[in-house]
Amino acid sequence: MKIEDEAAKEFLDNILASMEGGLFTIDKDARITTFNRAAEKITGFKKEEVLNKKCYTVLRSNLCKGKCRLKKTLETGESMFNYEATIRNRAGREIPVNVTTSALRSSSNEIIGALEIFRDLTERKRLWEELREERDKAQQYLSVARVIIVALNLEGQVTLINKMGSEVLSYKEEEIIGKNWFDFCVPERMREEVRKVFQKLMAGEIKVAEYYENPILVRSGEERIIAWHNTIVRDKADHIIGTLSSGEDITERKRTEAELLRSEKLASLGQLAAGVAHEVNNPLAGILVYIKLLLKKYRQNKLQTEETEAQLEKIAKETERCSRIIKNLLDFSRQTEVTLRPVDMNKAVEAALAIVGHQISLEDIRLEKELGRKLPSVLGDFDQIQQALMNVILNAAQAMPSGGLLTIATSAAEGIKIGKSPKKAIRIDISDTGVGISKESLDKLFTPFFTTKEKGKGVGLGLSVVHGIIERHRGKIEIKSDRGAGTTFSIYLGTIDEEKD
Repeated sequence: MKIEDEAAKEFLDNILASMEGGLFTIDKDARITTFNRAAEKITGFKKEEVLNKKCYTVLRSNLCKGKCRLKKTLETGESMFNYEATIRNRAGREIPVNVTTSALRSSSNEIIGALEIFRDLTERKRLWEELREERDKAQQYLSVARVIIVALNLEGQVTLINKMGSEVLSYKEEEIIGKNWFDFCVPERMREEVRKVFQKLMAGEIKVAEYYENPILVRSGEERIIAWHNTIVRDKADHIIGTLSSGEDITERKRTEAELLRSEKLASLGQLAAGVAHEVNNPLAGILVYIKLLLKKYRQNKLQTEETEAQLEKIAKETERCSRIIKNLLDFSRQTEVTLRPVDMNKAVEAALAIVGHQISLEDIRLEKELGRKLPSVLGDFDQIQQALMNVILNAAQAMPSGGLLTIATSAAEGIKIGKSPKKAIRIDISDTGVGISKESLDKLFTPFFTTKEKGKGVGLGLSVVHGIIERHRGKIEIKSDRGAGTTFSIYLGTIDEEKD
């Protein structure tokens, strides 16, 4: 029997020695009866030094003088799991530990002592502190960033927003965190559409748009226009878990651009006024002649003739012609909201020519069109694209004061570098046989208020407006020109299919 007891004791000692956590037991008088090797390592005390000593004289825990968990366990038999305490090692250094306390009972279920298992949290606390410092540092970086930073989870809930984001929305951080972004910050008229796109993004059905602009709702109910840059957030297993976006409030810039567009539109209308007056005056003069003839016939009771019918048809045709000219001008001058939709570039070219065509013909300029067939659409604002084309066409016409040839061509182009990567695009070439542009002037051509025209012929806003419009449509412009050898403006706009990729 004695041999069996010794074997059991040796087996128990081996188990205790192999444990990673510190372990000691006490009797009902709080005297240490067991102290394993891990406990020696954590505290710096040897087992021989602590056996039969009161546990509170050895470990000197911060709980010894107050709510001693060992004492409570000895009194009630209640086990306590994973609580934190601080003990002092042999050198007097405080060590944070995670503790579990359980009662020891006899075969008759009487409490005869207690067992405590503890793990050194020093390294874990150090790592947590480092993580906290890194988190605080990152939070500081996010706070000083002058852009909005927003993170959304799979459900579209806000998991992170920086100080700038809170300022723009006029909410405190705690008022935004956990809220559904689409219900809270997206205008109602576009809420469901934006939410569907986000859901497809989270499902991996579409790729993220690196850049886009859309309005958000702030506390006051006002809408602010934000230019977003986005990225998908993935976990270690490469599963999509949300999005991280940075945004810049471009509301004021948009308002300024809109004012500039309106100013340039008025300037364009002023340039067209003389040509339109001439264009409308010709059919009106014809109408007046026919009306006088018809009045004469009316007085002579000779209206019912074939000649009268032909004259009435000419009046109708000339009136329709005037109506078309005026409608084109009204459509162009009307202030409309920026609306992105599929744009047929050939139709945009024809719409621009419907307004400036008469101006070109008055200046003895021959027009040639080479419009590609079945071209893919671009995503843009039809009115702005039309204005950009008109400005370039008028600029080309003014470069040919003695007449010449204006060629407008559209075509599909591939591998065009717009932004960071090659894309499919629509190319619009507008070429003239005019005076050309010097190399010195080419670099300044899109600078506001820079002009190569004579004083009084222009204020230098036309091409800067063109550049702004094309840039906002994420396109680009190239110019080829030599003094005396004409100029070609090449405009590239990404196709809708390309935008989806």
